[in-house]
Amino acid sequence: MIKLARIDYRLLHGQVVFSWTKTLGINRIIVVNHEAATDEFKKMSLNLAKPTGVKLNIFTVEEALSKMEKVEQLKENIMMIFGNTKETLAFCKVYSKIPEINYGGIPKSGEAKQFGSAIFLNEEEQNEARALKEMGVNQYIQQVPTSKSEDLNKLL
Repeated sequence: MIKLARIDYRLLHGQVVFSWTKTLGINRIIVVNHEAATDEFKKMSLNLAKPTGVKLNIFTVEEALSKMEKVEQLKENIMMIFGNTKETLAFCKVYSKIPEINYGGIPKSGEAKQFGSAIFLNEEEQNEARALKEMGVNQYIQQVPTSKSEDLNKLL
């Protein structure tokens, strides 16, 4: 069961590894990011960053979509982590069973507008987030489980 879908350009880092996996009892992390999935060094680094006992898969959007039928049958608590809004939208356009997305970290690039403390969305990313909102996806900003959740859909 997918317990959390998150966008975070850092993919796996302290907040994800320690806070979210522990709080949600995560058994498997699925990273959906073309750059990570096609770079052996990044794959190795992510494998070193994952918590002991938690399984890790690293896929492109296309690979992840092709495996969702099997993922749905797993008896595990799963966290999906996307590296950016573009790949998240591409995934959700095909796989419409993600009801909400947690925004954990998107860096400032160009003329980005700040949403929350660690979310900066440029015009293209805002349009992608609006498209997810129009698809009925609840989007919220929350760094760690103990921090306050902000409704991103209301801020767009």
